[in-house]
Amino acid sequence: MVRRELLTFRMRQYTRKAFTMIELIFAIVLIAVVMLTIPTMIQVNNKALEGSAAQEAIFLVSSVLSEATTLLWDANSLGGSASAVSLSKILDVNGSGNAAYDRWDQVNNIADVNSTIRQGGLNEDLHRQFFSNDGLNNHRPTQSGTTALVLTGSFDSTATGEQLGLKNQYSIVASRIFVDDNPTGFAFTTVPAGKQTNIKMTLVEINATIDGTNSVISRLRAYTCNIGEIDYAKRRF
Repeated sequence: MVRRELLTFRMRQYTRKAFTMIELIFAIVLIAVVMLTIPTMIQVNNKALEGSAAQEAIFLVSSVLSEATTLLWDANSLGGSASAVSLSKILDVNGSGNAAYDRWDQVNNIADVNSTIRQGGLNEDLHRQFFSNDGLNNHRPTQSGTTALVLTGSFDSTATGEQLGLKNQYSIVASRIFVDDNPTGFAFTTVPAGKQTNIKMTLVEINATIDGTNSVISRLRAYTCNIGEIDYAKRRF
């Protein structure tokens, strides 16, 4: 009797430690499902990160463009020989822009290189005016070609997606170029004028290199004019 109970006890121990065939198959299927799901989850997560990076880049383009439009039209707009200049001035474009925007004698209705106003301007302090003409080049735009903008933010020409741990590469390209300033039938153009004019186009693009192919995923443009600045009227008591 004792021997039979001991044998039964040992058989129960062996039975508890063993797996049935159904349990083993279920465990194998469960492991297989998990192993097949993990790559898909990683892929979905990577796509979400790529989408977030692209969205951030698009928002940054808008921010960069907004910042660019608040800058002076040119580095010389507050320069020149005039002292204590507080307002941005109209600049000479070296005779290469449209003549309708050059200095003008409103009394005699003729072009006048010594005038400080253009057609339709007001010859009053704190209004849009040219610098007094002394024949110096510092009253003209600094460059006649395409100029790169200094960018701020998390994306620039060297900060790519790879450095951020992403598969795709992202970069911002920003520049300002002179475009046609013809007042007759004017249309906003994207073609460089190849000379100094009175209109500059600010172009900001987000480039993405996806699987070795470069493409533009966002492009914004803004146009600024060589019109100088006007001060606000003040009342003093």
